Amino acid sequence: MKKIKNTVSIVLMLGLTLIMLLPFAYMIIVSLQETYSPYLISFDFTTYTLGNYSKVFQVSGFSRWLLNSIFVSVSGVILTLCVCNLAAFAFAKKRFPGNDTLFFILFLTMCIPFPATVVPLWLMTGWAGLIDTFWPLILPIPSMLGVVLIRQAIVAIPREMFECARLDGCNDMRIFTKIVTPIIRPILITVGILYFSRSWNSLLWPLIVANTDLTKTLPVGLAALQGTTDVNYGITMAGAMMNFLPPFLVYVFLHKYFLAGIAGNGLKN
Repeated sequence: MKKIKNTVSIVLMLGLTLIMLLPFAYMIIVSLQETYSPYLISFDFTTYTLGNYSKVFQVSGFSRWLLNSIFVSVSGVILTLCVCNLAAFAFAKKRFPGNDTLFFILFLTMCIPFPATVVPLWLMTGWAGLIDTFWPLILPIPSMLGVVLIRQAIVAIPREMFECARLDGCNDMRIFTKIVTPIIRPILITVGILYFSRSWNSLLWPLIVANTDLTKTLPVGLAALQGTTDVNYGITMAGAMMNFLPPFLVYVFLHKYFLAGIAGNGLKN
């Protein structure tokens, strides 16, 4: 009976895996052919070509969109790690009036869906005169999720390490830079990967505040490209593949740190 259950579980998992991979396979197949209909695709491998990947870079603005996405995502990750790391250290190891209350209030903000904040953010951005600049694309990237994840890692550091450091004459900044940051490096990389992927694939907010090719990110540019008439879906899917590769490669090269951060930070709980 147990053997049958295991077999059924394996078959179900394989089935779910294939279902999840279907959109990815569809994207690759369409990107290798020229088609003006999303439903008319060929499985004749002799007609497949890599020409769409060269043509997509000839699309007006594509290179700029790609560079914008890289700049916004990398800048957002750096800002997130700096802000969230400092905030997490303060909430985890510093005692001040209202510490727990403030953390709880900020924690509750994670329950607010981002679309609900779009209109206030847009009004504030317009009031500050930042529409169609990189500032509104980068500044909202840090969030309380990064603080929570990093704080959990800092709380897990034995108190004795901090006491020994203070006996040796270390101040808070030295403890933060020389002890805390190196120890929690796996969770910092995990947070960096999460926020890079989220920033890279963001569409709603950049679609609202980025109005020209000077500030459009790759997802926004691809959405605009797909809305044109007589679009070659092969080129569109090649662009989608280019949009998929950077977060995927970041995860491939840093996955061991990502898994270490999850395992050591208590996310499994």
